[in-house]
Amino acid sequence: MEKELKIRTPDKKIIYAKLRGSLKRPVVVIVHGLTSSILEALYYNAARYFESKGFSVLLFGLYDWRKPGRKLKDCTLKIHGRDIDTIVAYLHRKGAKRIHIIGHSYGAPSILHSRDKRFDTVTFWDGSGDLRFLLKGKYIKAIRGRVMNVGCDVVIPEKLIRESKRVDVYSLIKKVDVPIKIICAGSGVLMSEGKRMFKVAKKPKSFAIIKGATHNFDEDGVQEKLYKATADWFKKNNA
Repeated sequence: MEKELKIRTPDKKIIYAKLRGSLKRPVVVIVHGLTSSILEALYYNAARYFESKGFSVLLFGLYDWRKPGRKLKDCTLKIHGRDIDTIVAYLHRKGAKRIHIIGHSYGAPSILHSRDKRFDTVTFWDGSGDLRFLLKGKYIKAIRGRVMNVGCDVVIPEKLIRESKRVDVYSLIKKVDVPIKIICAGSGVLMSEGKRMFKVAKKPKSFAIIKGATHNFDEDGVQEKLYKATADWFKKNNA
């Protein structure tokens, strides 16, 4: 069973979310990557996999086309972190006892910008914290951003890119006091970044590589391996 949620933020925005399952179960919160949405197969399939393994799942958009949802052009990692805290606080108010949070790609530093960190485990799926490569793109003053081509042109706000230059994900990950698992795509380009994050993270921690996977884990058969490695981590940590 899937329920549509509208969660209000302190600055009067609405976070649009979908909850599968009951809050009597442990809840998995998935934070999508930059320019992504909860409609993508990686997240859609994950919600159904984890539900089949006894978890409930919350998918939410860091930005949305509907009003008064956030727009990507106005976002920063600090805003993402505050919205994650709003989501987690909402779940606790509604009775959730255990919360496992997953960050894919740029969802990883978004989680690290959570101030409260009221979750029980953290998992990064090919997490990344560096947008400096986007500085090579053409800055367009009228829209205060740079154009990123992902098959179609997407405007990335300049303040988000500049913020990335100042962010030290390795210092931030040292402040995570709950069990953390770093999962890297074996054929992706973020392996060294993932290994470095794992090295500085506190124990308990775990590291895994999904062989044959690229950044979006969209090759045949790799999503099931990714989801199983993640669910096993939850269960190992008293899911």
